[in-house]
Amino acid sequence: MSLRSRVLDVLNGPAVARIRFRFPIRGSHVTIAPQTFHHVARAIRLGQVSVRVPTDLAANVAAQYNDVARTRADGTVVAANTLEVVSATGRMDEAYIVHEALHAAYDLLRTGLDGNAEEASAYVCTALYCRMTGLPRPRWANGPIYANAAEVARTLLSQYQKGDPGIPWVGEHEWRMLRAGVGLSTVYASGPGGIVTGWLLGQQYTHDG
Repeated sequence: MSLRSRVLDVLNGPAVARIRFRFPIRGSHVTIAPQTFHHVARAIRLGQVSVRVPTDLAANVAAQYNDVARTRADGTVVAANTLEVVSATGRMDEAYIVHEALHAAYDLLRTGLDGNAEEASAYVCTALYCRMTGLPRPRWANGPIYANAAEVARTLLSQYQKGDPGIPWVGEHEWRMLRAGVGLSTVYASGPGGIVTGWLLGQQYTHDG
């Protein structure tokens, strides 16, 4: 099975079909639902988003969505709207795909939200996928961001288990702790994912479709 087909299987699969939640942003809210990921799958099938194996990502980067084109060190270019995926063979790989697919969805749908909330919501999707596919927690919730995301996921899953077909809100405290954890991380602090740059000043990633 090709990498592209495997990515499509993940986005159209039963775990993604259960992902649904809402979170607040600046007096409004954003809703994540299976259709969010199905939109990305459709874009992949139509050739609007490319799936490629990366050649130059850092060893600790398993997947990356490029909302704008980037130039590799050798001068070659990775086109905008490219989902780079190292592997899709395990549940953790699949969770990374879900994370990056949410970034793709925000770009394709031109969603207006700050980078900190964007990253936090993507980590919630990662945590939900890991929980719903039975991946042992020590294999993924092993850092402060994932630990906080796991708490958001726990609250959401408790709502799912009640059988309510609606779309639940993230827990307010857990969500704020996750946003803070993302914003304080050295990976995100100086960019749109940071507390000052993203959460307070509203800096966004490029969302131009």
